[in-house]
Amino acid sequence: MPHLLNVWPSVSKQFRRADVSLLLFDFDGTLSPIAARPDLAVLPAETRDLLLEARSDDRYVLGIVSGRSLVDLRERVGLDGLIYAGNHGLEIQGNGLDFLHPEASCLMEEMDRIYQGLELVLGSYPGVIGENKGLSLSLHYRQTPLEIAPQVEEGFHKAVAAAAESGLVKITRGKQVLEVRPNLDWGKGRAISQIQAAHPEAQLTAFFGDDLTDEDGFAAVQQSAGVAVLVGPPGQPTRAEYRLDSPQEVAETLRLLLQL
Repeated sequence: MPHLLNVWPSVSKQFRRADVSLLLFDFDGTLSPIAARPDLAVLPAETRDLLLEARSDDRYVLGIVSGRSLVDLRERVGLDGLIYAGNHGLEIQGNGLDFLHPEASCLMEEMDRIYQGLELVLGSYPGVIGENKGLSLSLHYRQTPLEIAPQVEEGFHKAVAAAAESGLVKITRGKQVLEVRPNLDWGKGRAISQIQAAHPEAQLTAFFGDDLTDEDGFAAVQQSAGVAVLVGPPGQPTRAEYRLDSPQEVAETLRLLLQL
């Protein structure tokens, strides 16, 4: 898989040919470096300035597609005029979009119940951080000692087994995070398709992401002949055709886009 900056002369031609491009980004590990705790993640000032400049450029429509809740995402980015898709696209707002998946919103009480059960089972494990994001739940164990991580995973699966067996929810996995999401045919890929439909003026879509939950987003972008970029080390299995090493290189790519 080529490094995007190494093949920039050829990739940049795609953006030059498009009058308008959709630039879509995951947040954690893509725009912001991965933090020890999800509440400690910060958007670097340089990246915020570049997003601010790109927002004012008529050639680009900007969006952020994240597993974080919409409220949390907006607060961490702090910029108006962007499209925000939270909870893996179950809620989307900005630039004329105002979407809340109706079936997901009906499961919020069930999510509360599952979260309470998770707290009872996993509250005694060190380094475990739970997030109730309304439409979905996340259990982070980045700070958990490696030797007890299997116990945490086992406890998680036991706590959510009944809900998963009911068919109402599904379990997904990311980088040292386990998630409970509504059992719907919906994810970042569907969210990106909806954003594309709302912006037919965009002739090209690029999506930058770093985790397993971004893979269906890469697939959706590739179906429309867009640019899919994995942020991470070489050798990571992915659908993306290009790679960047870090959020710092994502910022550098934004700078190059502004210089076209």
